[in-house]
Amino acid sequence: MSIAHRYPEVRPSPPPPFSSFDTARSSASVEHRRKPTLMTLVELDPRQVVDGIMTEQGFLAPDVVPVGPMREACPHCPGVALQLVLRHRHVKRSHLFCRVCTRCYDALTDAGHSALTL
Repeated sequence: MSIAHRYPEVRPSPPPPFSSFDTARSSASVEHRRKPTLMTLVELDPRQVVDGIMTEQGFLAPDVVPVGPMREACPHCPGVALQLVLRHRHVKRSHLFCRVCTRCYDALTDAGHSALTL
């Protein structure tokens, strides 16, 4: 037995009226999803990213625990995926880290804002 037979005064709501504004808005959101976000990698000074000290052999810092590999590859090490490192304990700023050359990067959007910050 359907709801219309049990409660004759209850009818389903009519569909919303069609408008060109809704069509334009939905097509804009589809275009936005299809357009890839272009990012620029900018190398960061490790002293700005992690607590540590500079020695003659290089920058000495406590072990940094990366979250996982990203789709971005290191510009200096072909084929090596950058690792995402989040702010935690001695990490001052979220960044991308290359495990081979130990360089730190930030990913900037087209507008010049960091894609790694909230």
